[in-house]
Amino acid sequence: MFWNNFKKKHLIAGHRGNRFFYPENTLIAFKNSQHCDFIELDIQLTKDGEIVIIHDATPKRTSDFNTDKTISELTLKELKEHNFGKWFLDKDPYKTKKFLTLKDIEVIKKQTIPTLKEALKIIKKPINIEIKSKEMDLDKVLFLIKGKEEKILFSSFHHYHINNLKKLNPKINTALLDEIKRENIIEYLKEFNTNNYNISKIIADKHYLKFLIKNKINISIYTVNKKEKIRNLFKKGVKAVFRDYC
Repeated sequence: MFWNNFKKKHLIAGHRGNRFFYPENTLIAFKNSQHCDFIELDIQLTKDGEIVIIHDATPKRTSDFNTDKTISELTLKELKEHNFGKWFLDKDPYKTKKFLTLKDIEVIKKQTIPTLKEALKIIKKPINIEIKSKEMDLDKVLFLIKGKEEKILFSSFHHYHINNLKKLNPKINTALLDEIKRENIIEYLKEFNTNNYNISKIIADKHYLKFLIKNKINISIYTVNKKEKIRNLFKKGVKAVFRDYC
């Protein structure tokens, strides 16, 4: 079980790595997430069937690749030709001056889009892998995490991915992702053979949380950065919080 990796009751997940201090979903962000209890990252499938780590449908926001083509329309080679770190330095020079060393800055300038294979080689902590794209080579994903299954929690808004993962390997740790309240949510979670539920803070009111916790659902909330709000969520029984820094 994924939660057996932790001795702590309350957990902080590094949202897309330590994205406040480093460019999101990059190897340097993952390397510098040592204070996070576990790491959250997003995977998508390229045109040539490679599994890369990126949140948005296109690379435009988080790279110098000014294209409206989606990740599924681009090859890994095309993506690797572009920089995925400099945008972060240009966006907020204050962070650069206050938090980053000169060595960090030089490494950030060389960041390319990471593959899941590359990330798994350097990440030692447990990981929440969100399947972001509608299409995914689940067989390949399971091959890449072989031997690390207990340290991986899969989540997705595309709930059919969760169902298909369980069919391929019933022992895989999974969580449904939601930003809407559902009627008969307990029965719905049972359909996917999971009691892990990652939900938006927008729907995490005290009545909904109380109902879920009463039914022994492990709740993780995204994305919460303020300490006071995090403490209140933990007091209500939330298992984990996704935060932009830790």
